[in-house]
Amino acid sequence: MFNESVDGRLVVPKPSAAVCNGRTYDAAGCNIAKAQWSNATWRDDQVGAMQIHNWENSSCSIFINSSTCNQGSVPVLAVDAILPKHVQATVQFAATKNLRLVIKSTGHDLLGRSTAAGSLILWLHHMKGMTLIKQYSSCSLTNVLNAVRIEAGAQWGEVYQWLSKFNLVAIGGASPTVSVVGGYLQGGGHSPLSIWKGMAADQVLEYDVVTADGQRQTVNACQNRDLFWALSGGGGGTYAIVLSAVIRTFPSPSIVAGTLSVSASNATRYEKLIETFVEFLPKLADIGGSGYFDMFDLTLRFLCHVPNGDQTALNATLNRFVTNNIDLDFETNSFVFPSFYYYFALILGPNNPTGYNALLSSRLIPESIIRNKPDKVAKVFVQAKGQNATGSNLRGSFVPGGRVSNTTNRYNSINPGWRTALLHMINIQYWSDTTSKADQDYLSAQVLNRAAILDKILPRGSQPTCYTNEAHPNEVNWQEKFFGSKVIYKQLKNIKKKYDPLGLFVCKNCVGSDDWTSDLNCPKRRILGKISSIYENICNTIIKHH
Repeated sequence: MFNESVDGRLVVPKPSAAVCNGRTYDAAGCNIAKAQWSNATWRDDQVGAMQIHNWENSSCSIFINSSTCNQGSVPVLAVDAILPKHVQATVQFAATKNLRLVIKSTGHDLLGRSTAAGSLILWLHHMKGMTLIKQYSSCSLTNVLNAVRIEAGAQWGEVYQWLSKFNLVAIGGASPTVSVVGGYLQGGGHSPLSIWKGMAADQVLEYDVVTADGQRQTVNACQNRDLFWALSGGGGGTYAIVLSAVIRTFPSPSIVAGTLSVSASNATRYEKLIETFVEFLPKLADIGGSGYFDMFDLTLRFLCHVPNGDQTALNATLNRFVTNNIDLDFETNSFVFPSFYYYFALILGPNNPTGYNALLSSRLIPESIIRNKPDKVAKVFVQAKGQNATGSNLRGSFVPGGRVSNTTNRYNSINPGWRTALLHMINIQYWSDTTSKADQDYLSAQVLNRAAILDKILPRGSQPTCYTNEAHPNEVNWQEKFFGSKVIYKQLKNIKKKYDPLGLFVCKNCVGSDDWTSDLNCPKRRILGKISSIYENICNTIIKHH
């Protein structure tokens, strides 16, 4: 039996709010769910829970006792894998039985790619191994010091804490509960330390994977090098299942950090404030600074940091921006941390709420435009800014530039838009469980429209690009925007067909998903070179016909 082949590790997923609704109501369980609802650790410890609640699509809620609570998009069965053989057995079983298979570690997914109605889920959350390799060598590299092998379920908070014992750091996420080697790494992975050392995928030395035929493979710049290129930026859940990755580490830098918050009195003054802020950002980048900011209503909030920076230089740069807006009332602070882990544990890590309903859209903004046309950029940012009353926000991830701009790494498929950008701008839209379907559709359209507003920054005819892990599921021409160009997408798709010819690994807006129906359960039938809308009747929500 299949359950025996995975050592009895089959489990039944449930929506995260099922205990508060209808036939599955459980008073004690519901009280726990209400208390822990926005706790990302509580959510990632549940096989059926997604960090962004709307992707469960179950109508279950902790706020109302819903009579329509159902399984929704939560898979019907799961394998809680802890060993490579569990992964191999699951892949072979899903392929043999023609089942819809999805892959999940922590559920930090903003496009619903790690869950699907009627599916079997391969849950990698409990594969937590971390190994320090003091001298790593492979076919193309010799004696890389202090590389680490990280398994699929390890999360950035765990890895940062472990590495701090050796005074080391890896280039990773700002959230402690995001897994290291899943969609984050395979999508490119931007980091608070990216300007210092590049993207997370730039640091990968090797993968240990299970391919769609159930075979275990070593993947690096010499072995399966085309797959190595695709896995390093071409998106997760697509080409193979990554059991672990070997990545570079670095001696941990000290961190100098600063915060500021300011509001303007009217829209005209706010636009001028944002123009001076856009002018200020390249100056901060020039001293090695990066950070994150939020724009909503007439308010600007900013957190910045400089690895191995000088507090005097940072304060002087911040003060010049403040002085240029001397009529406004700023709240500012600066801090010094002896290591990145201290900064992460005290400042970045605690800011990790989840459990909300949200959709995002995003754009990568070229550095040349920010430096040369700050007035134009500011006008567009003000048009796209969030409104607190409607639950929207415009967030700037000021993390490209610096070493992200290094194009010498030929061994990854990171969207080239990252290499010329200075900002990654994210439109965020939240809503409550009681929001009607019609209003949700309206809000979804609005967040996509705000991405189109950001496109006004680009020269006419330019191709917008965005980060595949923080994007809108209904983005038009997503193949080019997510992956950089038609040429790159075609290369990735050819690699996908080589290693997964039957489409066992398929997910929303992932490479090759455009060959499947909208629910991703059936391949589109091609007749005389045209896509037909007629699908086989026996193709249903569980079975895929290849």
